[in-house]
Amino acid sequence: MGRLRKGSETMSWLTPSRCLIGRSRFCQLRVNTPETSGEHALLRWRRGIWELQDLHSRNGTYVDEHRLPGGQAVSLVEGARLSFGGLESVVLVDAGPPKAHAVGLDLPLTTVEAQDGFLALPDSDEPEVVVRHHDYQWWLERADGVSPVDDGAIISTRSGRWRLHLPELLPSTCDAEGVAPTLAGLALRFFVREDGDIIELVVSHGDNRLDIKTRAHHAPLLALARARLVQRGRASEEMGWVEQDELVRLLECDVSRLHVDIHRLRRQFAAAGVVNAANIVERCQDSHKLRLAISDVKITTLP
Repeated sequence: MGRLRKGSETMSWLTPSRCLIGRSRFCQLRVNTPETSGEHALLRWRRGIWELQDLHSRNGTYVDEHRLPGGQAVSLVEGARLSFGGLESVVLVDAGPPKAHAVGLDLPLTTVEAQDGFLALPDSDEPEVVVRHHDYQWWLERADGVSPVDDGAIISTRSGRWRLHLPELLPSTCDAEGVAPTLAGLALRFFVREDGDIIELVVSHGDNRLDIKTRAHHAPLLALARARLVQRGRASEEMGWVEQDELVRLLECDVSRLHVDIHRLRRQFAAAGVVNAANIVERCQDSHKLRLAISDVKITTLP
C-alpha cells in the first residue's frame, strides 16, 4: 500500500490514490514550510506505479535531491526521498497500490485501514458502517440499508465524522475464476440439529474444502440458505430475498447484531481466500431485503 513517512520519524501514513501536496487546506498532504507553494505537487497512482508531478512550484520538487522539470511526472520507487521546496523531506516507504482508508475529522484524529477488503467504522469488532467494493463501485452499508459512495465522501458515525479515501479497483489476473475460489463456485453444506443449531458448516470449491470453522455468526447464512431452498422454483434474480425485519425475527436478534454478524462472516470468507467475499450476503439497494449470493446449498438435519 502507498505509505509516506517524514524524514527519520517512525510514524507513517497512508497515501490516497490522488494526493495533492502543498500548504493549502485543500491538500491531502499539508507541508507547512514557507518554501512550499499552496498547491506544490501531485502524487498519484497510475498504471500500477506511483507518479510525482511538480505543479510549476516556485522552489521546485525534488526526488532524491534531483529537481523535477515543472509539469513533468516521474515514476517513483520504494525508498524515494521527496522534498517540496525546502529541506524537509518525506520517504515513500511502501510503493504498493493505494488502500481504502478513512481519516477521522474530529479529535482525536484517527486513521482506519481496510482489512480483508472491508473498511469498517469505527472499528472492525462492532462496525456501525462498512464500506465494500462491488461491480466497480464502492458501497456504504449500514444496518438500515446500502447506498453508493465515492472517494472523498464525508460520513458520520456515533464516534464522529470521517473522510473516505477509496481507490479505483480494477480486476487483476490473479482474481480470474479458476485461480482462486469465488462465490459462484462455492458449495455450502449445513449440518444442523433438530432444534436448528448448526453442528458443522462445510464449504467447498470444486474438490477443495475451505478452512471455514463453524461460528455463531453463521446463523444468518443458514437462515438465508433456507430461503434459497424454499424459493428454488423462482427466477434466479428473485430467488432467496428475505426482508431484513423478517430475518431479525427469525434470528431473535436486533438489526445491529445482524449487521455485525454479516461483517464477521464476510471477513471469515475473505480470510479463507474467497476473492469476492464482500458480496456473500447481498443487500437490495431499493429495499431492506437480503439474500445469500451462493445458490449451491444443502441442509442436513441430524438427531
